[in-house]
Amino acid sequence: MRICLWFVLCCLGIFLSACSNDKEKLVIYATFENEQINQYIGAFQKAHPNIAVEIISDSNGIIATRLLAEKDNPKADIIYGLSIYNMESLKPMLAPLEIENLSRFNPLFVPKDSKPRYIGLSGVESVLIINEAELSKKSLPIPTSYKDLTNPLYKGLITMSNPTSSGTGYLSVVGFLTLFGEKEGFDFMSALDKNIALYTHSGSKPARMALSGEYPIGISLGYRGHKMLLDKQPISMIFPSEGYGIDIECVAMLQKDSTNPHAETFIKWATSKEAMALYAQNNVLVGIPQGTIPLGYPKESKIIDIDFVAFSKKREEILTKWNALFDSKSEAK
Repeated sequence: MRICLWFVLCCLGIFLSACSNDKEKLVIYATFENEQINQYIGAFQKAHPNIAVEIISDSNGIIATRLLAEKDNPKADIIYGLSIYNMESLKPMLAPLEIENLSRFNPLFVPKDSKPRYIGLSGVESVLIINEAELSKKSLPIPTSYKDLTNPLYKGLITMSNPTSSGTGYLSVVGFLTLFGEKEGFDFMSALDKNIALYTHSGSKPARMALSGEYPIGISLGYRGHKMLLDKQPISMIFPSEGYGIDIECVAMLQKDSTNPHAETFIKWATSKEAMALYAQNNVLVGIPQGTIPLGYPKESKIIDIDFVAFSKKREEILTKWNALFDSKSEAK
């Protein structure tokens, strides 16, 4: 699990003493990967050097649980990067947003409310991260589909993130259920479970384990594979041939008795042309399409059509069933 990360961006040399008052500090709960947080918040701070920022970062499940626990007295001003599957359940806690360029957004990223309380910024795909060299040592073929992963040849060689704590894990489960149907989807996950060595807390950890060779096949997220390829790491990123599920990383503002004036400034920046260009460096899917294809992503996607609202409402039911069947292989808390 990613460590809860607290930091004030004074380390960038642009934190002004005039902003040290807690009432002027912008508190952001973030679920992006740590490198992305540094990249995005660093750019925001550069654009708005007079705003002090405090970040609390963790996985989707942990942040969502924290927000629900604080619902009567919200500590955060902004939620940044949280899964659309969590945002739906938090909607009563969120303030309506004024988005200047809303008409330019991909409709997939915009809730159907008359005035949205959250909006999508970037899309994350479920992918396979493969250490081909390790599979070659074992004389094993390279899997190219989800169904391939149920082959007994791969027993004990696959990791996946736990959908209870990880947004990446839940988007993978949603993809299975959408692709195969509910009964067949759980049947598929039962067959897959026979080959799973470990369900990790972090969505990135299966990719890192594949890279190390410890478990050469990881069901992970597109961004992590992209980052590894940029760093010239010896992995392959494979988009399953059946198609694959996605999650949408969103931004929202907490509904509070006294709204931090900097919160609206952040929303405006996070949905701006500048911010979209940053998201497009890491994701092929962004709220306002940029026409770029980052390293490792396919030119033609096979994204499956997901009912985000339905899977948000069924999230607890799905996770309860998943835990009853598969939690015994979960990483120790």
